[in-house]
Amino acid sequence: KMVKLPQHMLHVTIILATVLQTKHTAVGGPTGQYFLSTPPNTTVTAGHHARLACSVGNLAGTCQWTRDGMPLGRGRNLAGFSRYLLGGDREHVCDLTIEPVLPLDEGEYRCQVSGGDGVPAIASPPAALSVNSEPGQPYIVQAREEDMMEVQEGEEVELECQSQGGRPPAEIQWWDGEGRRIVSDVTEHVKRMEDRKTFKTVSTLKFTPDQPMRIKCSAHNDQFPDTKQSDGMEVVFKETMRMVTKTLKEEESFEVKCEDNDSEKLRYKWLINEKEILSESKNILKIEHFVKAHDKSVIKCVVEDDQGNTQVMKIVQLQLVTQDKEDKTKITESRKKKGKDTGVKKTVFTCVAEEETSSEPNYIWISGKLKKTFEALDDSDKKFKCKVVEGGYDKIKKMGNKMQGISKTLRKFRKQLNKMVNSY
Repeated sequence: KMVKLPQHMLHVTIILATVLQTKHTAVGGPTGQYFLSTPPNTTVTAGHHARLACSVGNLAGTCQWTRDGMPLGRGRNLAGFSRYLLGGDREHVCDLTIEPVLPLDEGEYRCQVSGGDGVPAIASPPAALSVNSEPGQPYIVQAREEDMMEVQEGEEVELECQSQGGRPPAEIQWWDGEGRRIVSDVTEHVKRMEDRKTFKTVSTLKFTPDQPMRIKCSAHNDQFPDTKQSDGMEVVFKETMRMVTKTLKEEESFEVKCEDNDSEKLRYKWLINEKEILSESKNILKIEHFVKAHDKSVIKCVVEDDQGNTQVMKIVQLQLVTQDKEDKTKITESRKKKGKDTGVKKTVFTCVAEEETSSEPNYIWISGKLKKTFEALDDSDKKFKCKVVEGGYDKIKKMGNKMQGISKTLRKFRKQLNKMVNSY
């Protein structure tokens, strides 16, 4: 139950309360220095500014800040810390301003005030300053020197993307030229940078391209969701080396040249059926006395540069030519029309054998006409395929004039042709 006090007793109560509240004061204030405000835990972004608040009542000493227990110095401009500024416009303000904030500024800060003349020193509770840092521009390691990579079709490709300086650590993603994310066979590792404040993220992508493609990587973190993209890397197939066929007779010797221009900077390696010929390291491979056992064998030339990069330069398949028992003859035939005003025309044909023969073939007319292609038999029943040769008679006649006495076979052949023409 409330009791209403007399007016004179109310004044006594108010005066007593005032005396109790100022029991530890001198002339209306505290007797020692004390904090009016202390710094809270603060998170800022690298490149921005931070202000750690600290104000002191009854300031008797000098303000000083520590970071991770290390004194930062005294005075408004702190020697050795050009981005740090101590104090404010008023005497009791001991704020610490950092601009711009860098990742290396991260740490635990305290505001301290020295004592003197019987006044004890004071120190604020620790306050953590955390610095978020945007991930650095990502880049593909293999693309720093050249933005194109040539690979063999079916070869596995390994690319590495890095982003440095992020806090929290960056997350790296891979993308193809169509903007599709690549998620298969990707591994990611995070480690602290040398400053121990920020992180480096390394992502490795392994894949086997089925067509030429362009690859990029991107980086972001939780505090900086906007992604940064690397330059692209073109992955293309090396030009497919076509295999050429070299036909050879048994015991035939031959040479294979790897490159048109010999280079001293390259190392040449020769393989036969994928087995290296250890004794061969020059641009030209010489093989003597080809044998039947090497029929269908494949010779390959590979060049290697100073960096260890290799490339197939030539592929040759060896093929043995078999000799038919029958003599084969190539014959070309055509007609040459020579005529005067009388309209007289002459047509001759010749038969030329692929292999030498001591016998002379006999030629025949069929129904008074010369066939373009037909078979003729000599006395040994050897077959000859004949074709018309344009100007054949004149050519043989000139050859005979220039090569008189070269062989009995040629003289017999010429006489036979003369008889044929005269009879025509």
